[in-house]
Amino acid sequence: MVEAKAETPASARPAEDPVIIKAKTTIAAKLEDPTSAEFVEMNRAIRKNTLGKSVDTICGLVKGKKASGEDTGDRPFLYLVKDDDAYVVDGSANSAAASAYRNICSS
Repeated sequence: MVEAKAETPASARPAEDPVIIKAKTTIAAKLEDPTSAEFVEMNRAIRKNTLGKSVDTICGLVKGKKASGEDTGDRPFLYLVKDDDAYVVDGSANSAAASAYRNICSS
């Protein structure tokens, strides 16, 4: 007996938010192997930047692979929607990406 699997046609699936698609593309481009990007968590919200200004952001975690094929593990990221700019924390606690993530996503 063969079991049939019913799949929802692509046209019936809910379309992914174009902002999320753009964010994933921009964030993946920051990784050593962009094709390996797996988004573990993504939270879009209006947050305050260091100047107290409201900014449309997406914060979350992405994992990928290094050029050698080694897993990077979960890495925090910050995506600024209006600027189409992404910061992926590479491990250094004093990097610009780590500071931006801490100041905007952790508040």
